[in-house]
Formats: sequence, C-alpha cells, structure tokens
Amino acid sequence: MSCMLKFSAGGVPEIFPILATDMLHLQSTGEAMMAPLVAERQSPTFIGTALKPDRTPFYLCTIVPASADRASAKWNGAFFAPFGVGDVVGSVEVNPEVLSISVKARLMANGEELVSAEWEIIGTSTNTANNAALIRSVTITNPGWHDPADVRRCVALHAPQRVFGEPKAVVAMQCGVAAACLIEAIC
Repeated sequence: MSCMLKFSAGGVPEIFPILATDMLHLQSTGEAMMAPLVAERQSPTFIGTALKPDRTPFYLCTIVPASADRASAKWNGAFFAPFGVGDVVGSVEVNPEVLSISVKARLMANGEELVSAEWEIIGTSTNTANNAALIRSVTITNPGWHDPADVRRCVALHAPQRVFGEPKAVVAMQCGVAAACLIEAIC
C-alpha cells in the first residue's frame, strides 16, 4: 500500500498568497539579520520566492547591489529565509577577477546557530559557450544534528549548478542551496 499527499487546487499549499503583515515582517526581520553581512547598505532589498534544489518554493529576502556588474566588479549580497525550524541567513561574495563565489550560511533559531557551512565555487565565467563551475572548498563549521559528510555532499551537488545569471538570482539560488543543505542535508 502506498500513500500520496494530495495538494489542493492552485499548486503547493500555503506558498501563495502571503499576508501583507507577513511580508513586512519578512522584510524588517530579513534586513536586520542581513545588515551586518553586507558592507554596502545602499543596496536594495528584494522580497519574493525562490526554489530549493528539489523545486520546493520558499519565501526569502535578499540584499543585492543594484549596480552589480557581474562580469567585471566584485560584489556582496545577503539572504534571509524563515523556515519552521529556524531562519537561513547568509552572505554571497562574488569575485569575477578569479571567477569565484564564496557563500557563508547559517541556520539560526532564537539567536542560536544550529548549523553553519561555507563554500567556494570556481569557474563562474559567463562569457564562454558552455557554463560550468566546480566546488573549490566546503567547510562545515557546525554540522548540528547532521553528518558533516551529508552536508558536504549536498553542497557539492547543488551549489555549482546555481551560480549563473543576474546577481539577485545568484543570491536567491544560493539561499535555496543553503536551505536544502542546512535544514535537510539530503540530496
């Protein structure tokens, strides 16, 4: 015998719509959590949805420089996404001179770090006919309840696939990787 969840009409339950008060809370909490991670606070805040690697949508708040020229200038961004178990918060640093993206991500609950990891991706050039990227390093700074090898495998599988596109998309996609790897650690 097998069981199957039946989604209500309209797709994934409870992802749309969001109350205006919840949207304001997401923005204010997100900005407070991300502000220490981004040096250039003149950057705009974006609120929306993104997808985890398993295609599950989630709400998030990001800070990305409006003037980020992905091809030539270094830039920093940050992300924040609330989940039932805690909040995923982190930073993304892009250095096109050496074709690298560095991500620092944490799962926080009530001000306490539950899980944290850092990773660096290389080979993020967008001026080639084919795009490919590789993991240079993965550091599990706090595995929490996960086996560190599971988190490492999850990052190595998903992070290099999500580094291409405009800056706000890259930050949102790396937030999705962080959510999958720090909360579930399942690939």
